[in-house]
Amino acid sequence: MMTPETLAPSANIAKAMSKPTMRFLYPLAAVLCAAVLLAPQGHAQTPKLRPDQQKLVEMSIANVEPQYRTMAYEQMAKTVAPYNEAMIAQMTAAASKNLDGQKKQVAAEKAAKAAQLPEREVTAEDKAYHRKQYEPVLRAHWKAQTEFDAFANEKMAAYCPKRDQYARFGSAWRYEQGQFMMDSALAAWNIDSAVDVVGEAYAPKDGRYQFDFSKVRTSFDKTAVDAAIKTACGKVHAAGKAFLAKVDPLIAKKDWDGAFKAEGSAQGALEPIRAELKASFDKLSPGDISEIQLAMMNGKRIS
Repeated sequence: MMTPETLAPSANIAKAMSKPTMRFLYPLAAVLCAAVLLAPQGHAQTPKLRPDQQKLVEMSIANVEPQYRTMAYEQMAKTVAPYNEAMIAQMTAAASKNLDGQKKQVAAEKAAKAAQLPEREVTAEDKAYHRKQYEPVLRAHWKAQTEFDAFANEKMAAYCPKRDQYARFGSAWRYEQGQFMMDSALAAWNIDSAVDVVGEAYAPKDGRYQFDFSKVRTSFDKTAVDAAIKTACGKVHAAGKAFLAKVDPLIAKKDWDGAFKAEGSAQGALEPIRAELKASFDKLSPGDISEIQLAMMNGKRIS
C-alpha cells in the first residue's frame, strides 16, 4: 500500500530527475514526474476522481513544468484513485505544507536577489568610510588592553611569589615551584601599524560596508581583575608551601631523585590554577582583536 512516507524518490528515480530540462523543489512533485518518465507509455483512460483526489493531484503537479503536466496529471490520477478519504486528507496536508514552504523559499530568493548590490571595486572614499569606523574602535581597544596588561602585571608582582620564594638551591642543584604566569602582553606593540595592517587585511574590497563593533570590549573591571589575581596567587602560595614541606626532607636525606619528582609535582600543581586565571583574563580583559576582525569580515554592505 502506498502512503505519504513512500513518496520519497528512490535512487533510480532521483537519477532520472537529474535531466537539465526539469526543475522540482519538493519530493511529491518530483515523484510524479519520475513516475511519468518511468511508466510505460500508453493511452489508458484517466480514472474519474473524487473532488478531494482531484485537488491533491492539482496541488501535486503545481510545480511540474508545463510540458510534463498532462502526463503527470494522468499518472498521479491513477496513483491516487484507490485511496480513501482519510489517506487523501493526510497526503493533502503534506502537499499543502510543501507548497507553503516553496512559496516562502521563492519569496526569500526573490527578496535576496532584489536586495543584492551590483559588484564593484572599493574606492578611496569607501576605504575612508571604513577607516572612520574601525580606527577609533581599534585605538580604544588597544588603550584598554595596554592598561589591562600594565595593571595585571603590577598585581601579579604584588600578590604572587617571587622566583626564589619557593625554591631550594645549592652550588650545583636547584629545585623550585617554577614560574606561575608570564607577563600579560596582548596589546599590539605599535597601534599605528596595527591600524594599517587591520585595515588592509580585514576591510572589504568590494564596496562600502557598515560594521557592528558592539561586541568589542574597550574597558575592564579593575576590581574584578584584582580579585581574580589575588585569589590565584593565594593558591600559588599554598602550593609553594606544600612543595617546600615535601622537598626539604628529601634534600636533607640527599634523595635527589625524590626531590626531582617533588619539583615536577609542584610545577604540575600550578596548571589548574594557571588555567583558572587565564579563563578569568579571557572573560575580564579586553582581549585580542578577534572581535574587531569578525566585525569587519561580517559587515553589512550598503553601497
